Amino acid sequence: MIHEPRFKYLPDPEQQMVRAFFGDKPGFFVDVGANHPTQESQSHHLEQRGWDGLLIEPEPACAAALRKARKAQVIERACSSPVNAGKTMTLHVAGPGAEYSTLEAEPIALGARQRDTVSVNVDTLDNILHTHRLGKTIDLLSLDVEGHELDVLQGVDLRIWQPRLVLLEDHVTSLAKHRRMRALGYRLLRRTGLNSWYIPQDIPVTMSLRARLEMLRKYALGLPFRKLRYARP
Repeated sequence: MIHEPRFKYLPDPEQQMVRAFFGDKPGFFVDVGANHPTQESQSHHLEQRGWDGLLIEPEPACAAALRKARKAQVIERACSSPVNAGKTMTLHVAGPGAEYSTLEAEPIALGARQRDTVSVNVDTLDNILHTHRLGKTIDLLSLDVEGHELDVLQGVDLRIWQPRLVLLEDHVTSLAKHRRMRALGYRLLRRTGLNSWYIPQDIPVTMSLRARLEMLRKYALGLPFRKLRYARP
């Protein structure tokens, strides 16, 4: 049984929490939207501790940087829904500051502005995993594709792959991603920053009252305000 700790807003607590979740034994990650080799990476700190995995990144410059700096296999591909599999699509690259790229017409990150576009090859996450996972158990699936997450989730059946933990970026402007995760057999464990933590529904979990109230605030009470905040003019 997992006992959910009280929410703590500490400087950069997420990596420590991920390591505490998995313990000391190395595992296998799949990092979708890997982006920069180290900055804000969900997998670099695990790779340094002996983990192996797949780095899935469509933007050519980022993919090249990942090949140069990281040990894990780099898949230069964009993930999307089955209807887009096999297509060449436009990737929108935005800045300034931290670089964002997305198949969405506009980046979801507030303040980001498109500065470039590039054509990229697209496939489903299911197809990529069938080709490159090589029979390994997936411990961590990180999914951060700047607003295109729901399309990616439509192209993967987590009931087949059964990752132990899914870190899903979700600005929670709707409940569509949460409902999709529930349909795929996963339950929400906690929130850290913009990431929702999902674990298989058959794993028992005990959440504190404070954690339950935080989920209610994020996924119900605050939803109308976030819809207004992220609404495009």
